[in-house]
Amino acid sequence: MILVTGATGFIGGHLLRALTARDGNGDGPGVRALVRSDVTLPGVETVRGDLADPDGLRRATAGVDLVYHLAGPYRGSPTELDAAHVAGTANLLGALDPGARLVLVSSTSVYGWDQAWPADHDTPPAPSSAYGRAKLAAERLAQAWPGGEVVVARPTITYGPGDERGMLARVVGLMARGIRRFPGTGANRVHLLHVDDLVRGLLHLGGAGDGVFVFGGPVPAPIRHVLELLAQGAGLPPPSFGLPPALLRSLSTSLETAWAAAGFDGDDPLTRHSLDVATRDRAYSWARAAEVLGWRPLVTLEKGVPAEGAELIRARRAGRASTPVSAPGTMGFDWKGYVDDPDEGLGTVYERFALDDVLQSAVERTGATSVLHAPLFGMMGFPGLDAVFLAQRGLRVGLLDFDADRMAAVVAEWHKLGLDPETHLVSSPDPARWPTTLGADYDLVFSFAALWWFDQPDEVVAASARWASRGVLCCVPNKNVFMRLRALLWHRQLFEELNEDALVPALVRQAGVRAGLRAVDSGLFDIPPFPDTSVPLAKVLRARLNRSPAGDTGQPEQQAWSWSILPYLAGDDPGMKDRVAKLARWEPYLPGPVRAGLAHHHYVLFATQTT
Repeated sequence: MILVTGATGFIGGHLLRALTARDGNGDGPGVRALVRSDVTLPGVETVRGDLADPDGLRRATAGVDLVYHLAGPYRGSPTELDAAHVAGTANLLGALDPGARLVLVSSTSVYGWDQAWPADHDTPPAPSSAYGRAKLAAERLAQAWPGGEVVVARPTITYGPGDERGMLARVVGLMARGIRRFPGTGANRVHLLHVDDLVRGLLHLGGAGDGVFVFGGPVPAPIRHVLELLAQGAGLPPPSFGLPPALLRSLSTSLETAWAAAGFDGDDPLTRHSLDVATRDRAYSWARAAEVLGWRPLVTLEKGVPAEGAELIRARRAGRASTPVSAPGTMGFDWKGYVDDPDEGLGTVYERFALDDVLQSAVERTGATSVLHAPLFGMMGFPGLDAVFLAQRGLRVGLLDFDADRMAAVVAEWHKLGLDPETHLVSSPDPARWPTTLGADYDLVFSFAALWWFDQPDEVVAASARWASRGVLCCVPNKNVFMRLRALLWHRQLFEELNEDALVPALVRQAGVRAGLRAVDSGLFDIPPFPDTSVPLAKVLRARLNRSPAGDTGQPEQQAWSWSILPYLAGDDPGMKDRVAKLARWEPYLPGPVRAGLAHHHYVLFATQTT
């Protein structure tokens, strides 16, 4: 029996398919996979469990002669990486039957950067990342195991079909969003390996070899050449280079320090390691694999990388097309943490007052006495509060959403303020399936930072036009340098899913025209005179760095910096608007090009054909 850990991952999935194809006639050993959820893998026996689950490991390893151990993440804090790779490997070794053979899939990350390239199986490891250190520790644990045979595979960066989170996938995501300038000169070498070649090497190690084997692609190549091949396959313009690594390294050092001080356990937003991967030179020798196993890589960069670029851009577009009809509750920023801790950060409070000015102007321009916020999510912080200002001025307000939990939480906040909004819970996140009428009429319908959550934002505008008797207000984020920073640093995965085409004002206007509306006003707003790139990061940093200790007073800890719109809405902090207004005094005096570069949001106001 053969056991594969990490079987649902990128490399593990390819290995499973190769094992089952090779032994598909029933004469070979069975194939088993340790999995953390109920999945069906054709031709494979699955055992539910993980590397921290003794019972699951005992069931998975029972009667096993050969183990391919691939499980464990690439990103995470040192604690998380050690728990997965070091403790997890120790648990696996403790569960194996005597005499089993273990193929441990490690990484060339164990070599670090300061080497005499090319590095080979005899090169002394000198890891420079938490991942490399965890992998090396796992190697040493396995090689000291007295219970059976151990062989270690050290593959270079591996790519191929199905790799949605690796280096090439991230680069395609950046280039597809218009980010095509990269750090360094592009002359440093990277050494990529196609997954098909790696799998062939692992199959060899299942029955031959001991010690350490390095697996790499045919040749290391300048990263400029690799990314040009990638762009060519994806049908995107070629990349350029020249961003100064020293400046980015200084920024990454500051961010890593802040991340560590905040106690944040996830992947750092911009790390020195990621810069090293992009700008430093490395190369590896697979001579021992050729000599002992008769293995050599067959997939050239010129064949594999363009094909990967084409596959990645297809997968990206297909994934975008399926987003709107996903399960309810998957759109919008996470809001649940704000139920218990409504601190949204100064930037979000600034946004709310700026939006209120735009809303009030739209109300006056259209003569509206009733307003619908549809959908009620979009911005960070607690959703669905943007129309409270209008309700407190006497306008009738409705709220629309497809997430019942979010709607209930928003309405509860309104009730705390003594307000009772009308509610409309639609059954689907797909705007094409939203009803023609709502059972209530509204003069003005508005959305704030919601359109880019939809693959078909035109349908959102069309629905708004059906429900509005006087006007529609669409507010969208402005594509500026702050958004690029968020896309690169804090919300990389999120920006892969958002539809940035929905942020182009001209396209928003065209959507309104197609819905039978006419644009009557547009402009930029929300230009805070302070850095404001991510509320969650500010929240984490403030919670860790800006608390004053209780000391001997016996009083609870107090937050030195806390911002929420709720005290103002409740009448407990009436001076908040004036304090924020002082920060906004500079906005009217900014010249147009500066406004365009700094503003966080853009709005388009439409009138219906009857007004």
